[in-house]
Amino acid sequence: MVGSARVLVVSARMGAGHDGAARELCRRLEARGIETKTVDFLDASPRLGRAMKAVYELWLRSAPWAYEATYRMWFVGPVLCAPIGAALTLVFGRRIRRWAGELQANAVVSTYPLASVVLGRLRRRRWSPLGVPAVTFLTDFSVHPLSVHPGVDLNLCLHASSATQAELATGRPSRAPGPLVAERFRTGLPDRTQARAELGIPSDARVALVVAGSWGVGEVEQTFDALVATGRYVPLVVCGRNERLRRKLAARGTGVVLGWTDAMPSLMAASDILVQNAGGLTCMEAFAAGLPVVSVRPIPGHGRHNALDMDRAGVAPLATDPAQLADALDRAVAERVTLAGRGKALFAGDAADDVWSLARVSKPLPLPRRRPVGARLAAASLAAVTMYAGLNVGAEAATALGADAARPAPSQARAVFVGVRLGPASLADPDLAPVLARDHVAAVVEGILARSDPAGVRRLAAYGVTIANGGWGPEEDLHLFMPRDNVTSASRAIAADTGRPCTLYVPGPTPNLSDLAFASAQHEGIVMGTQIPVAARRPLRPVPGSVYVLDAEQAASGQVETGVARLHRALSRQGVRMAPWSVLRR
Repeated sequence: MVGSARVLVVSARMGAGHDGAARELCRRLEARGIETKTVDFLDASPRLGRAMKAVYELWLRSAPWAYEATYRMWFVGPVLCAPIGAALTLVFGRRIRRWAGELQANAVVSTYPLASVVLGRLRRRRWSPLGVPAVTFLTDFSVHPLSVHPGVDLNLCLHASSATQAELATGRPSRAPGPLVAERFRTGLPDRTQARAELGIPSDARVALVVAGSWGVGEVEQTFDALVATGRYVPLVVCGRNERLRRKLAARGTGVVLGWTDAMPSLMAASDILVQNAGGLTCMEAFAAGLPVVSVRPIPGHGRHNALDMDRAGVAPLATDPAQLADALDRAVAERVTLAGRGKALFAGDAADDVWSLARVSKPLPLPRRRPVGARLAAASLAAVTMYAGLNVGAEAATALGADAARPAPSQARAVFVGVRLGPASLADPDLAPVLARDHVAAVVEGILARSDPAGVRRLAAYGVTIANGGWGPEEDLHLFMPRDNVTSASRAIAADTGRPCTLYVPGPTPNLSDLAFASAQHEGIVMGTQIPVAARRPLRPVPGSVYVLDAEQAASGQVETGVARLHRALSRQGVRMAPWSVLRR
């Protein structure tokens, strides 16, 4: 019966948000007489789990561009979710299955995205599937391709729009009961005057509570300085476990700067507004407390995605321009009642009720059987091969499906777009630029070439030739687990020569998905063209609306002009004109 039901909750120590939601869910389930146990997903493979956590924290602190590109990669190439899911299940699935069996669980709940992927695959696999319902509780406002899985029985979301996204992505039931927040944030907040007195803040001051997660990451210093510069807000900053950040801000001698604290209800009672950058648990606690929220300088990846979705939902405005911060805060404070009402409206139900309704009618899970070592090694090899194929071959499929692909405007659908991938000799040719400009031919330039011959790139720009990013150059890197940002490096090299950012990226004959993700992250349209040798003499049968890229990397001086003239004559005979790449749009 109810008292005999058991639920395993899989969380992860990646910040405090996943664990906080898991603790609150367990508290509510136990109040209903259900036995619970919380496990850390990373402990299912301790060494790899520690490495994943270290890389994640390193990216957020030192290489946010890498995290942003990795986060967006799965939107650009959703085909990769299958191989990464297979690899994760191979490494983490057996231990999670055993934990559930040892508990004799009636249901398993995930509050961590990668755990949801593993649970979904365990539910769907043909041999020894997970025989109890699996539930995902999404702690983020946004829905990432790796946070939901069609094998999971039920998705529980923070907002109705998130539930709609999850249901469309998986075809599985999705509901929006709202955040899992401790009751102390909803009732019985401390007295405002007393809370301010304890912090040494004047009763008539406007206080902005600044949070950056338990790790204290993001552009917190810039936000702190911007608040001080307004002259209207006292910054009350919680730096989490980032002691270095706490010391740097405290040395400024203004505002109130704290480290890790569990007195958030008191801090929220003392504040007029919450300034946040990730959309995590503290943001949900502010909604519960009736404190208006503004997103400022969100961290890459899920932080930016959450901020955009909360802004669209009308619960937390996003200040995109730091110069607009003061006005955004003033508007939010003035609309406190409206914003507080929208935030509290998120708490439409109780996720524990949904989990309880599944667990109470499900039979408990038996202990799993041990798989032979040989079978696990074979599965690991297959997963690695599949992942490699997805990363290095699946990219073309991603762009074919339209992921950030640049296409002609409707008025140019009958034209043909021609570019030429230049080499050292052709870029150095002083006669090339006017020919390309006259015939509306784009120049595809690699970063290594732009760095070696900046004068040639400047000459193209002076004639008004569209210059597209061709990547950095010949690569031996497989772009697997630590992809190199060659696309951004090439874009910067070209921009340094021309004084203008690149807006188009042209991958090589075998596009790599990590490169496409980096191009997408910096908002470059991806141009997939038919590759043609510049010296090819076979007549071209042009397809209107198509893109053709002449390969002239090894061409001699003057050979490109000849090839372009030959192609121009062939197109003219067939009544097809060349159009400039400037009309290509994402």
